[in-house]
Amino acid sequence: MANKYLLMEGVHMPTVTGLFQEMWESTIKGKLEEADKKKSDNNYSVVQLLLHEIGTYLRSYPYRERLFLHPDLKDEARAAVLRTKGNELFHKRERKYIAATVYYNESIAHSPKGSEVRAIGYGNRAAVCLQLGRYEDCLANVRLARESNYPAALMGKLTMREVAAQSMQASAEAARRFADDPMVPEDQHAQELKLSYPAHPTVPQRVADLQLCNNQQYGRHVVATRQLRVGDVVMVEKPYATVLSDHMKRVRCAFCHAEEPFLLIPCEECTIAMYCSQKCLRAAWQQYHRYECPILNDMRTIGTEYLALAVRTVAIALASFDHDLEALRAHLSHLDVSKVNAFEMDWRAASPRTVYETVYSLATNQRKRARKDFALNVLVAMITHKLLLKRTPAAQVCGADPILRKTLLNLLLHHLQSTIVNHQFLHYMDYLAEQDVYEPDEYAIACFPLLSMLNHSCAPNVKRITMRDGRCALVVTRQIADGGQLFDHYDVHHWMIPRKQRQKILKQLYRFTCECEACVKDYGSLLTFVDKYSSPVEFMLTGSIYARLMVQSEEEAFKWLPLLQDYMNSAGRNYPTSVSVVSMNQLIHCYQILHTYTSWISMCRYGL
Repeated sequence: MANKYLLMEGVHMPTVTGLFQEMWESTIKGKLEEADKKKSDNNYSVVQLLLHEIGTYLRSYPYRERLFLHPDLKDEARAAVLRTKGNELFHKRERKYIAATVYYNESIAHSPKGSEVRAIGYGNRAAVCLQLGRYEDCLANVRLARESNYPAALMGKLTMREVAAQSMQASAEAARRFADDPMVPEDQHAQELKLSYPAHPTVPQRVADLQLCNNQQYGRHVVATRQLRVGDVVMVEKPYATVLSDHMKRVRCAFCHAEEPFLLIPCEECTIAMYCSQKCLRAAWQQYHRYECPILNDMRTIGTEYLALAVRTVAIALASFDHDLEALRAHLSHLDVSKVNAFEMDWRAASPRTVYETVYSLATNQRKRARKDFALNVLVAMITHKLLLKRTPAAQVCGADPILRKTLLNLLLHHLQSTIVNHQFLHYMDYLAEQDVYEPDEYAIACFPLLSMLNHSCAPNVKRITMRDGRCALVVTRQIADGGQLFDHYDVHHWMIPRKQRQKILKQLYRFTCECEACVKDYGSLLTFVDKYSSPVEFMLTGSIYARLMVQSEEEAFKWLPLLQDYMNSAGRNYPTSVSVVSMNQLIHCYQILHTYTSWISMCRYGL
């Protein structure tokens, strides 16, 4: 899974961490040591010192050349090379149609508007659609090709694809009518997850039986005010902001995240963003893309998805204040974050500005960070700040006002740190041919104001289920007593990662030493429990369920889900036993089969 790479490899890209290491050893480390001798060790003094020293360093050092930062321009020659690679994969010797489509989309994204190379890219995509029986998509690409200056010398090929698609589409419709077999919509699935108990009167995203608490040991945390049983849905939340994962950018829409590889159209200003429709393209531009567009490519050089989500959050906030940074600054200057309570505010009447308050109030853990880690975040924020002021409308928003420019930098740093601590991943079900199984993979990183209130445990009692519309449902996976705390896991679970490695990751990213039950008692991995079955009957039963669920059958998931819920509500309370651990894993898989999007592309990729 892509998020695992983020956890293992760090928050920022090696290119910028290498530059930072040189800066740290030559300048910053010594300056901080001098400040310590003068006892200037309060947080404010450290921040000001870092801003001054890093700013001075960047003004005199050719960091743009070192990091290969440059404007993102369309390139017809590169687009032609990418299309040729697509043709090689499309050839009858290969027939790797999805891989070919990814290259065609890369070609389209890099091609100038109105160029022949873009038009031919659409034409080639039409050929892929014809091979895969996606006739409506084929006809859409024929239209796009004609609108994009398709060369007259090749028009005969395009017309042949159009005629073939129309003929096959008509034949398929006639066959359905003859068989009296109405087409079943592709999106017809299990009824979407809904809250199991009455919603809070002003917070419809959650049940009323939850309470946000705050104490010295746990900080902000969520407790139940009634007993919760396995299978209860206690929260369904829409993300405030999302960013499509890099490996999905030629498969899914950058705005709505729909899986539409054959319909993607490019942003005309950058080579990164692609959309499934003009509607999504315009919406993204209005809501945030105008600010990130000129620097998206460079952001991938210096930061990971954390930085991308931080910049997008700032852009959405600016749009919420009608692109008036002074109004945003004034609003935040009067905001008491200690009084912002996303669990009690009236979401029914909440404005975009009020909703942003819940995002701004999320923890940054700035005071808990090691100085070196914090200094690296400052460097990344400052480079991003300079890029925004040099290439984007942020320059007009700030003008020459030093206060507004500093406000923009503060927001970038604030949300970068907040994103590292509070990010969530959106998942889909991907087919892995080598194992012949479906496994969850991430397609986007997201920010959720309510879900972010949950604390971590390596042996959680709730699970976030990504729904097909991008919302997340919080499902109880282990019984929770009245007054008990709800524990999520921050993509670090005892099933998958040994205790020592979990502790290292959590300390690095979230700045705490985990003392959950799984760490205190050193629970083993999922495979450890599979090897500890107490009887052959248990092994055969859970193995049979596993085999039935691996085919990704909604019918099987419907059948087994209530049985697994009953087990976890009775014998499953003795967690962790071999059967309870495996049963919880299968319970979660049932929810993912029924409610998480399953990629059809992964099947096409392997010719299935």
